[in-house]
Amino acid sequence: MSRRPVPVILSLIVLLAPAANVFAGGPQAAAALDALPSPAPSSLLGVLDAEPSAWRTVSLEVFRWDRFPDIVIVDSASFAVQDRLFTRMAYYLEKRGYRGRLLSNSELVGRHGWNAHDYGAAGLAGFFTAAADCSFPLNPEEIALRRLSLQEGIVVTSRAGYAPGRGGILGISRSSSRVERELLLTHESFHGVFFSSAAYREFCQALWDSLSPGLRSFYERFLGSLGYDISAPTLVVNEFQAYLMQQPLAYAEFYFQRFVAALQSPGSPPVTPWQLLGNAERLDAFTREAFGFGAGGPLLASLGSESR
Repeated sequence: MSRRPVPVILSLIVLLAPAANVFAGGPQAAAALDALPSPAPSSLLGVLDAEPSAWRTVSLEVFRWDRFPDIVIVDSASFAVQDRLFTRMAYYLEKRGYRGRLLSNSELVGRHGWNAHDYGAAGLAGFFTAAADCSFPLNPEEIALRRLSLQEGIVVTSRAGYAPGRGGILGISRSSSRVERELLLTHESFHGVFFSSAAYREFCQALWDSLSPGLRSFYERFLGSLGYDISAPTLVVNEFQAYLMQQPLAYAEFYFQRFVAALQSPGSPPVTPWQLLGNAERLDAFTREAFGFGAGGPLLASLGSESR
C-alpha cells in the first residue's frame, strides 16, 4: 500500500516542547557506552526503518546522512540513553537561563531536555572546550560523542581546546512514537542542512535580517515560549528556519494560523499567517533550487512515494 506523509500539524508541545524527556542521571539510567560505532550511510527513511535488532549496539545506532555526509544521526533506544548523550549539551548551548553553564548530573535530575537534538560544529566545539577548560567530568557517552566528533572532523583539536570542523550531529529516540519520530526527524533534518550548507545559513540569516522588528519579535516570543535562549543569534536563526520548513507548504497555512493565534501579543504589531507563509515560501524556493527538495524535506517526500 502507498504510505502517505502525515501532515505536520501537531501541537507545539508534541513537536519539540520538552514534555516527555526527563533526565534521570546516574549509572542506573542507562548502561554507560564508552564508544560509538562509526556512522553507517543511510537515508532519513533508512534511519527510521532500521530495526533495533540489527543495530551494532543495544542502546543506539549511528548513521551518516547520505544527502549531507557531514551530518551524523544518533538514534537512541530510549530517552535515558539520549539524555546522557545530549541533555547537558542542550542546557549549555540552548536553554534559557542556563546557556553557558555546565550542569552536573545531579543538577539535571528531573529536568526536561528536548525530545530530539541538533548540534553543529561550533556548538560541539564550544561545549567540549568549556568542559576541558575546567576539568568538568563528562559522562562516558559524552566522551564517546567527543571522540566520534573528532573522528568525523566535526570538531578538531586546537590550542584553545577544540575548534569547529564542519557538519553536525542530530539525535532522535525510540522513546518517541513512529509518527513523532517522522515529525522530529523532518524538523531536525533542516538543522542538518543549516549546519552543512554555508549558502543555506547565509540565506537564512539574510532572510532573518530582512524581517520587520515586529515579525522578528514574534518569532522570538515563540522560541522563548519553548525555552530557547533567544539571546543566542545563530540559535534563533536556525530554529526560525526549521519551524518554517518542517511541514510542506500545502499544510503550512493551517499550521501558521494556529501559530499566530497562540502567540499574538496585545499591543504588538499584528502578524498574519501569510507573513509566515511568505517566509516559508522563500526558504522553500531556495532549498528546491539548491538541494532538490522543499518544505517538508526529503523524508516526507520519500514517505509519500514509498510503497509498503
